[in-house]
Amino acid sequence: MFLFAENSEVRSNRIDARAVDKDQRRVTLLEIRSSWIENREQNQEKTSKYAPLRWEMSQQFPGYTISQHNIIVDVLGGYSKATAESVRELVGAQKADDVLARMQKAAISSTLNVARTFKF
Repeated sequence: MFLFAENSEVRSNRIDARAVDKDQRRVTLLEIRSSWIENREQNQEKTSKYAPLRWEMSQQFPGYTISQHNIIVDVLGGYSKATAESVRELVGAQKADDVLARMQKAAISSTLNVARTFKF
């Protein structure tokens, strides 16, 4: 499988990452963010926000399957079932638990680094 990322001008909102797989004729859009615990379940907001971008990608890559994955990890490393399913689709079931654990570790250590900059 040959996978590459390319840079192009799009008029719609910009997404965090885009992967184009020409062999499988598939474009994958990734929205990655860290949020407060209460906002973790807001996948629908991001999905509708990037609808114009998905349409523009379908025009740029006719015949390709366009998919969007919202990877949302809260500040304490928690994630929703939708995020876990997206990670499983992206990396496979065998690697998903390891990737999710690394994402949790990154979120928590990042939070700790921010907390250390403040002197209480």
